[in-house]
Amino acid sequence: MSQHLRTRVYAWLREQTDEPTAEYLMACLMPAPLPDLVTKEHLSAELSRFATKDDLANGLEALRAEQAAQRAEDRAEHARQRAEDRAEHARQRAEDLRAARQRHYWLTGTIITVTLPSVLSTFGIVS
Repeated sequence: MSQHLRTRVYAWLREQTDEPTAEYLMACLMPAPLPDLVTKEHLSAELSRFATKDDLANGLEALRAEQAAQRAEDRAEHARQRAEDRAEHARQRAEDLRAARQRHYWLTGTIITVTLPSVLSTFGIVS
């Protein structure tokens, strides 16, 4: 029964009887069509589609375990990467040191080659 029809029936009952009787009779009528009413079986079927508290707890525990495994894997990967980076930095430092020594020896040799003849001639060793 639609709401409009219920309102009309209620108004007619109030005209034919008193208000308490009209309210009692309206309370005895279904507020909605019978197929629209929810049954316990339908409600149970609909609620069974949702996760229970235990399902959520189990899912969260599985998620925590997965995250812990992922963190351990990430830590191992980062440790490996740090070891590779340290080895690369050590190689780079050794190469930089070798290049700095070569530049130092080259500069020292150049200075000696350029300035030694003038120093020796100043002291009269070479003319």
